[in-house]
Amino acid sequence: MSTYQSGIGNRIKNARKAAKMSQTELGTHLGKTLRTIQKYESDEITPSITTIYALSKVLHVPAAELIGYQANDMHLNTLSDVISFLHELNRKKELRFEIVVNRPSRADEWSCSIQFNGKDPAEYNADLCLFLERFEDERNKVETYWTDQEHYEHWFDTELAYYTPAKLTDKTPEVLSVEERLKRRDEVLRQELTTQNE
Repeated sequence: MSTYQSGIGNRIKNARKAAKMSQTELGTHLGKTLRTIQKYESDEITPSITTIYALSKVLHVPAAELIGYQANDMHLNTLSDVISFLHELNRKKELRFEIVVNRPSRADEWSCSIQFNGKDPAEYNADLCLFLERFEDERNKVETYWTDQEHYEHWFDTELAYYTPAKLTDKTPEVLSVEERLKRRDEVLRQELTTQNE
């Protein structure tokens, strides 16, 4: 996660103007000089993530919006939408997940889960595992009334802002001849048998 989307300075300037605040006033709220605010707005320097959060509070704009995150208009209204989302997730090369199916032969329970291994070499698996741990904690706090929905939404916006620079790209599908595909399939089977026999 290296850089924010370009144009953060312009977004800060627009948010400041919408808040009817001068650069000097904004600097005073943040404990920054007028020149620093000018450098932020002209993209001469990029504010730290801590400063982004402070800006979002002072300007009453979500941090993710200042950074340049734009939510997709994805709506999960049907089960087909969820299935399509899983298919899209599977296409990303920076993430790798396993599908774990538990269907005991003599029990009524049946569970399936998507599992991300934080030690997998996929670039963002560890990041996603860290997020999911925090997500479970924050969701549980709301469900058990330790915190409110407003706190949860602020936490979620902060997470979006932090992970906005982490770009995903599509995998390049392998194009194999039938012979090569069968050769690789047989090698995978051999490895599985060796693992089972150990």
